Amino acid sequence: MNRKMNEVIGYQLGATAHLLHNEHNRSLAAHGLTRSQVKVLYLLQSYGLQSQAQLQKQLFIQGSTMNGLLESLLKSELVEKTASRSDRRQKLISLTEKGRTLEKTVWREAMQIEEKVTDFLSEEEKQYLLQTLKTMQGKLQKETEEQRNE
Repeated sequence: MNRKMNEVIGYQLGATAHLLHNEHNRSLAAHGLTRSQVKVLYLLQSYGLQSQAQLQKQLFIQGSTMNGLLESLLKSELVEKTASRSDRRQKLISLTEKGRTLEKTVWREAMQIEEKVTDFLSEEEKQYLLQTLKTMQGKLQKETEEQRNE
């Protein structure tokens, strides 16, 4: 059996994702941010005011992890936390002006990295790659859900 790891799609996807994450992490480190923190900023920028529980659910993380993320973002004055008017136990999270500005900067830098690593692809190839990756993710998510329900 002739095994060539560099010919395995999963290996290539993993290696590419690892290198891409490293590139993003270098960019984010310049702003004192982690990828998880940026995900919170992105969700708040995209969808506005959200409860801590909503953010936690969208990020697929535990409450203690969410608390840690929010504490660091609060300390950096990138988000604000307020009690809900309808339920004082519920905490609502929103971006500060500083958070909005930084999220826009980080997004712009992420798109520059994306352009740099895909500039050799045509628009059609980019769309095909994106759709293929989304299809693979959907298939894997469906299989994971089915295994959980067994």
